[in-house]
Amino acid sequence: MNHEIYTALSGALANDRRQEICANNLANINSGGFRRDVPLFATVYDQVSGSSPSPGEAPKANEHNAFVVHAGNWIDFHEGAMQDTGNPLDIALSGEGFFVLQRAADGQLYYTRDGHFRLNEQRELVAANGDKVMAAGEENQPLRLAGDNPGGSSDIKFGKMGDIVVDGQPVGSLRLVTFDDLQGLEKLGAAGFLETRSSGPPRPAEVEVFQGVRELSNVNVLEEMVNMIEVARQYEAQQKIIVDLDEVNKESAKGYSG
Repeated sequence: MNHEIYTALSGALANDRRQEICANNLANINSGGFRRDVPLFATVYDQVSGSSPSPGEAPKANEHNAFVVHAGNWIDFHEGAMQDTGNPLDIALSGEGFFVLQRAADGQLYYTRDGHFRLNEQRELVAANGDKVMAAGEENQPLRLAGDNPGGSSDIKFGKMGDIVVDGQPVGSLRLVTFDDLQGLEKLGAAGFLETRSSGPPRPAEVEVFQGVRELSNVNVLEEMVNMIEVARQYEAQQKIIVDLDEVNKESAKGYSG
């Protein structure tokens, strides 16, 4: 049997995985703060046959197969394009850092670059899905923007360091953090991240805050489309190799049986 057919098959499966990741990147081009994934692959060698060693000698491999396997994703943390929205509750960060949010469902903290916020009935700053934005400090308190006019609109100003003034009065600051190893973060949904042992604990971030601006996805549509075309061509070539090797195996079997 041609062991090369398994090598070609592993390549086809790897390209199938590449296509899934490219498709997910493209699906999130409109997700604020989304960070694109770049697939990583590794080569694995498998010993096919080896000579029988003499006593006391190590086995000697005569032939190896090489397979490609998906070895995880690298997260591209480059900043996305900035879009002026004019909405005073849209906040963007310049530099390495994240907003800290608390999930409404279970109270778990997570981190995001998507600063598309609104006020709830308690005038707490929340994400579009209702998750609460955390105030500066270690107490994990939601950021409440109580002004002189609780029932109506207020003059809300975000400073460059994340400090907040409502109707001329300081009301607190955004909690802005980063991590020692960004690649250690675990993705959560479209634009969220979870702390892990690899990422290390959150620490204060040195970022610049912009009000009335929303950071978009960092996906380059043209680049991802080119990647999709390249993957499709490689996949077709590997399928052809598999079919051709299968025909070789069939002909070899006929010759052997004859």
